[in-house]
Amino acid sequence: MAFQDLDGSQLLQGILGFIWVCFAIFIGIRIIFKAKKLKRNELIIVGTTYILLSSAWWGVAIQFIVFGFFSQWLPIVGYIFIANFFIPIALVCWIYSFTKMVNPDLTKKFLAIFIPYCIIWELIIISFCFIDVSVLGSLDASNFDSSHGPIFKYIVMVSVLSFVISGIYFSIKSMSLDDPEIKWKGRFLLMAWFAFGLGAALDSFLKDPADIILIVIRVILIASAYLYDLGFFLPKSLKKRVVN
Repeated sequence: MAFQDLDGSQLLQGILGFIWVCFAIFIGIRIIFKAKKLKRNELIIVGTTYILLSSAWWGVAIQFIVFGFFSQWLPIVGYIFIANFFIPIALVCWIYSFTKMVNPDLTKKFLAIFIPYCIIWELIIISFCFIDVSVLGSLDASNFDSSHGPIFKYIVMVSVLSFVISGIYFSIKSMSLDDPEIKWKGRFLLMAWFAFGLGAALDSFLKDPADIILIVIRVILIASAYLYDLGFFLPKSLKKRVVN
């Protein structure tokens, strides 16, 4: 079996990447189900956003499973497409839900900026998948990872900053409310966005990072998902400890 062909570092990187993706999808689905019960459409889109946000690492998870069971490598175009195509959609979803929760009057104005930007982004992804995929990124088969192209990484940087800055702002707004439980949820969300921003930035912009660094990055991303979960689903046992 191909899993046996992997060294310890490769196996750990693949497992951690797979865990991060599964955890993010699970959290997104939990948020969607909770939002449906509350009849909060903007929260349904928050859950959808988090699922799509993890798509930047779907290539890692899928490649790990495909290689492990079938000893096959994904075509570079397929990998790069999977890892990039859904992020612009996630950004539009997040901007919509973020503005709806913070200031609904800003929704149309923000979408008027981000929708054209994301359409151009999608066109770039689709076009260069056919023209020259190296502009979008390249693969490192030794660790199931990919790196962004020299120009494309700046587009990714804008999206990461958009997610993190707006996420931090939303968290701070939550912390400013009088409800102690909401305050703590805001604190966990703040830590989650900081952790995600750090993990995403390191994963996106470090060139040829050492194996141990990639493992640390995956752990940071998993931690961010756990903190994000606490920001929406504060367990009763923890709530009793932190909420006076």
